Amino acid sequence: MQINEHQSPEFTAILLVEDDDEVRVNLINLLEGRGYRVVVATNEDASVAAVLASPHQIGLILVDQMMFSDQALALGRRIRSYFSMAATVPVVVIPMEFTEEKEGSDESVGGRDYKAYLANYSQLENLLARLLGLFDIQGVCLDAPS
Repeated sequence: MQINEHQSPEFTAILLVEDDDEVRVNLINLLEGRGYRVVVATNEDASVAAVLASPHQIGLILVDQMMFSDQALALGRRIRSYFSMAATVPVVVIPMEFTEEKEGSDESVGGRDYKAYLANYSQLENLLARLLGLFDIQGVCLDAPS
């Protein structure tokens, strides 16, 4: 795993909860390729074990599960509550099914939680950078992992 020396101080790792083997590998490669630390789990129980075993503090929960997006959001919020993570730790859900009108958009669903209706992985990268405080107020990328 690549650890970038310019890692944002606001977090140390992204918890990825993904049940599909192929998608999980693609997301791990994307995130680690951008310099993020990734703690990986396939479901809710595995995420609890992964967080307990990880030496890293979780700064964002990314859920991409084969379930309805509201169920996936609830799963991410439960994981956050199990560890008394601050509500400022974002939960990002990647819904599996959505309408064409929503494609390419990010929907705020309360606090710092989002549903990302992905058109491509660049959209996800931009949302993560924004939520992790890697952009200044003018939208200029700060010390983003690379």
